[in-house]
Amino acid sequence: MNSVPISAIIITILFGSALITMFVVRFLPGHHLSPETKSVISVSMAVIGTLSALVVGLLISTANSSFIAKAQEIADISADVISLDRLMQRFGTEAQDGRVLLRHYTAAELQDLFPENSDQAPNMENIATVSILEELQNKIVALMPANDTQRWLQAQSLQLTTAIMAARWQLAQGTVSTPRPLLLLVLFWFVIIFASFGLFAPLNPTSIVAILLCSVGVGSAIRIITELQEPFGGLMRVSNTSLTHALEVISR
Repeated sequence: MNSVPISAIIITILFGSALITMFVVRFLPGHHLSPETKSVISVSMAVIGTLSALVVGLLISTANSSFIAKAQEIADISADVISLDRLMQRFGTEAQDGRVLLRHYTAAELQDLFPENSDQAPNMENIATVSILEELQNKIVALMPANDTQRWLQAQSLQLTTAIMAARWQLAQGTVSTPRPLLLLVLFWFVIIFASFGLFAPLNPTSIVAILLCSVGVGSAIRIITELQEPFGGLMRVSNTSLTHALEVISR
């Protein structure tokens, strides 16, 4: 779902509905524009406006929570990578091959999630990267602990590789997208609101600019929702800082 065209379409629809009403209202009989009618319309639009604001606020909050969750998953993977490297370093020279595989995996994971080409979609299900982690698990399983300390280090290392694998597949599940019928319903509510603007707004540049800015605000809110639902694409992306730092730490 491309957020830029969606926001542009929404702005056009909302602004257009207000402009159409501003021209159509000139042909309405005078009693349709009485103060009593204006009062009824204002109260009705206040109800719809409140409902629309609540729903849009809820959608933004939900999308932001999903975005933050993905960022936290990246941070957790990064922390687990550093911890795993330290555990294998403490195990001894027998685990050095595993540390090399861990560096390869982290570099591959970084490339999969954050491609150098910003137009390229992340590859969440790269089997080659998963195979590196599986090979690392096999290396850890094949270690021969000589004492209780090494047995504990081996067990902890296996737990971390399992956690890293689970986190990767969780990232591959993506985010929960807002149902399209719900977005269409919210858009319908805003069309009604903007159409009401045109009923009593004077046809002058100031009114037109004010309505245009208001439609841009609504379109921007919808864009924020769609952007937050694509944490690895678009303008608002999850930061790769933690994973990059983890790769630097385990490469020292």
